[in-house]
Amino acid sequence: MRLGAFLLIPAALLAQSELRLNSVIEAIRGEVNPDRAMEMMRQVWERDRWFTFPKIEETARYVAGELEKAGLSEARVIHPPADGSTQVGFWTMPLAWDVRAARLELIEPEYHLLADYHAVPASLVMWSGPTPPEGVTAELVDIGAGRQSEIERMDLAGKIVLTSRRPSAIKWLLARKGVAAVLSSDTENPDLVDAYDWVNSWGDRGWGVTKNDSPLPGFTVTPRQGAWLRSLLAEGRRVRLRATVDSRYWEGSYAYATALLKGVPGNEEVLMLGHTAEQGAQDNATGVAAMAEAMILLHRLLQTGKLPRPRRSIRLLAMGEVYGSMHYVVANPERIRNTIAAICVDTPAGFYHLAGT
Repeated sequence: MRLGAFLLIPAALLAQSELRLNSVIEAIRGEVNPDRAMEMMRQVWERDRWFTFPKIEETARYVAGELEKAGLSEARVIHPPADGSTQVGFWTMPLAWDVRAARLELIEPEYHLLADYHAVPASLVMWSGPTPPEGVTAELVDIGAGRQSEIERMDLAGKIVLTSRRPSAIKWLLARKGVAAVLSSDTENPDLVDAYDWVNSWGDRGWGVTKNDSPLPGFTVTPRQGAWLRSLLAEGRRVRLRATVDSRYWEGSYAYATALLKGVPGNEEVLMLGHTAEQGAQDNATGVAAMAEAMILLHRLLQTGKLPRPRRSIRLLAMGEVYGSMHYVVANPERIRNTIAAICVDTPAGFYHLAGT
C-alpha cells in the first residue's frame, strides 16, 4: 500500500505540471500575433538577403529597436570587431565585407546573363573578392568534383573554373593556382534546378575571410546552367565568361542584437539565440522573428499579470552564426557561468524538400 502511494506521487506531480504547462500554452496562444511575426520576418529578410555587413548592422538595429519599443530590458546592438585578426576562443573574426554590384556573363559562343547580384543576391559568394572595374574575361574550364590531386596537375592560371562541389574547401588551392574566378553549380536540393546555392564561407583557412586570405571572385550558377555550360564544353566549343564584382573588405564590426526578459531576482539566465546575416526567409529570418515575437508576447503577459515572472531571466541573441555566440561567450564569462540552458532557433519553419524553400 505504501509502495503504491509512493509510486503515485510522481504521476500526481506530473499531472499538476501538465496542467500548469497547459495553462501557460493557452495564455500564450491567445497573445501570439502571427501578422507581427510575419512582418518581422519580412523586415529581417529584406536586409539579410543581401548578407553584407552594412545590412547586418541594419538588421541588428531593427531587431534591437523592436524589442526596445516593446519594453524589453537591455535591448541594444553589440559591435564585436570584424577586423580579420581578433581571436574569440578558437575563432578568428572575419573582415567586414560589402558589395555594390556583381554580374556573371557568358560572352562566347553566345551572350547570356548567368548571374546578377541585384536580381538574385545568393548568386554571389559571400566575401567574394573584387574584380577590376571592367571585370575579368576568361576561358571556362570544368574541374568537375574538384579533387585536389587533379587540380594540382591542371593549368588553371587566368581561367574561370566551374565545379560541381561546394567550392569553399578548395578555394585556397584555386587561388594558389591563379584562377581568375570560381563558379559552383553545387546544390543542397537537386530538385531545385533553377535555384542558386548560397555559399557563405570563403576563407582560405576557415569560414569568413580574414587578413591575408586571397580575394578570389566567386559565383554560383544554377544546376541547369551548370549542365548547359558543361554541354557546351563537351561539344568542343570555346566558352568564355566575364565576371564583374564591385566588392570591398575593411576592418569593421559584426553587429548583433540582444535583449532581456527579466525573471525573478537572481543571476540565472536561459539563452535563446538565432542567426542573422543569412540570406533565407527560412534560414534564418523565421528564427529571428520567432524569437522576437516570443519575447514580446511573454513580456506583455508578464506586464498584464497573465503569467508569473519566470524563475530565470531569458536573454535573446540575434547574431551571426558562431562568430556572434563565440564573442558573447568570451565577452561575458560570468554571465555564461550563470546561464543554465540555451536553445538555438534555426530554420524553424517549412521544409527544405518543398520547391522554392
